[in-house]
Amino acid sequence: MNKQEYMRQLEIKLKRLPKDDFERAIEYYEEYFAEAGEEHEQKAIEDLGSPQEAADQIIKDFALNYSKEPVKDVKSGMNALWVGVLALFAAPLALPLMAAGIVLCFAMGIVVLSLLVALVLTAASTVLIGPFSIIAGFMSITKSVPVFLTCVGMGLLATAAGSALTYTGYVLCRRFISWILKKLAGVIRRGEKNNDQ
Repeated sequence: MNKQEYMRQLEIKLKRLPKDDFERAIEYYEEYFAEAGEEHEQKAIEDLGSPQEAADQIIKDFALNYSKEPVKDVKSGMNALWVGVLALFAAPLALPLMAAGIVLCFAMGIVVLSLLVALVLTAASTVLIGPFSIIAGFMSITKSVPVFLTCVGMGLLATAAGSALTYTGYVLCRRFISWILKKLAGVIRRGEKNNDQ
């Protein structure tokens, strides 16, 4: 196997990574081969192991790095979560344990996602109620000042509560993704320890 064939196979194995991670990994291996030079190409390939082994190690390393960093936003968190799932598949675990873990994570993810969607929908409806209540208050100002004040107060309260719920949903989503990443990193570490023994 030569460098071109090795890199082609490595690219195929890493194509599921997010674009930025894929490019960083390929760039690193290109530089590795460039530093080794053509005369040491075969030695570099032997040191790196098979493309499958290299790809598995790259995915595990990315997953472990993501688990150490706080989640900055939902998009980077989802990328980190995807890399964690890929690393879980790359870890040498017993098939039943992996299947049980995947089903458990999937079920937990659906439950948490349902709760977050319910929170966001509640927040959105509460935010929408606010302006309508304020408009109703202004429409009743000529009939009753107490009704006007009540409607405007309730509208402002609904808008503030909806905004707070929306922000809370965002923060909970970030924390949930961070927690999942840490759990996946723990599974990957245990898999590596079991593989070393």
